[in-house]
Amino acid sequence: MRQRVATQLTAGLAAAVLLTGCGGSDESSEDAAASSAASSSSASEETGAEVAADAADALEEAGAAHVTGTIGTGAEEQAIDLYLQGEDATGSITVAGQEVQLLTVGGVSYFQGPADFWLSSGVPQEAVDQLVGVWVVVPATEAAAFQQLTLTGLAQELRSPTDGAVEDEVTTEELDGEEVLVVTQADGSSLYVAADDPRYPLQIVNSGDDAGTLTFDGFGEEQEITAPADALDLSELGA
Repeated sequence: MRQRVATQLTAGLAAAVLLTGCGGSDESSEDAAASSAASSSSASEETGAEVAADAADALEEAGAAHVTGTIGTGAEEQAIDLYLQGEDATGSITVAGQEVQLLTVGGVSYFQGPADFWLSSGVPQEAVDQLVGVWVVVPATEAAAFQQLTLTGLAQELRSPTDGAVEDEVTTEELDGEEVLVVTQADGSSLYVAADDPRYPLQIVNSGDDAGTLTFDGFGEEQEITAPADALDLSELGA
């Protein structure tokens, strides 16, 4: 059972982890650059990598942020609502239509799912009652992916995206009536950064198979994030 549940949860969150790298667009880098140039004016002499690094620095200095958005389309769409604080996180991610609560504290990740989530993960009906409303420790083999869903992990991804190089040209657009700097990745995905200091990352927009948008707010607004008492280790339940 441990392997089936771990596979279900990890697959559902994979797109969320990857989106922080702004990857997955079907648009070529040439088309993306042309589109960006047509819709935006040129910004400062800073490169895209420098602006992205500024955003990472501002995020880390804030110490906390709220991230919301969706990833995927149709039946594959997933919703994210997370508070990130240093290397900790709390909130929810929708997996296969089921809202799963996620918590990361002190390098250990936990999740809590409704009955339908456990049933769709292959858990026998007779065992579901033991799991509903219970915090479960994420298996060690899957835990590394969850570390990217933290403020620290996101800042690292902004500095060194895993899914393609950042274009040198930085353009400007308006987001919610305010001027922002736009950093474009080689695959066409975009990072929107506040034009004024502090240069917070405000939005990540991705297209292609992992289409979606993540929006950031609540910078510096810390939450009380504590480890759950009596969390269950799935390995103790057997296969």
